[in-house]
This record gives sequence, structure tokens and C-alpha cells, in this order.
Amino acid sequence: MTQWIFKAEDIFQEIPDDPENVNMTIPDEVAEKAGLETGDPIKILLGDQGTIIIEKLGDEEGSHGEE
Repeated sequence: MTQWIFKAEDIFQEIPDDPENVNMTIPDEVAEKAGLETGDPIKILLGDQGTIIIEKLGDEEGSHGEE
């Protein structure tokens, strides 16, 4: 498993006129390693100690850990 450490302010940006939500930007190196492209459906999990787990959703052949 690959890990990266980023500052929250580098990943999350406030949305004007929407104080209850934020935009999350996935850094290019993370997207590339995960095989993500703009528009891909993803699953976001919150892990222990503030970690964020990003999984690309797709058919069984392209799913993580399944072949």
C-alpha cells in the first residue's frame, strides 16, 4: 500500500456559499497511482488517525484486490 501525506488545506477547499461542504482535490500523483481519471466513480473511506482511503469503483476485473 502506498501512502502520501498532505496538508488538509492542500486537499480541501471551501465552497463559496456552501459552508457545510468542501471540495476535495485528489493530487495528481495519487490519481495516477490509483489509475484514476476525471469522472471515474470512487469510494472514499475514512480510516484511523485521519487517513483517507480512495478506491476506484468499477467492474470486478478493475476492482482493487479482485481478479
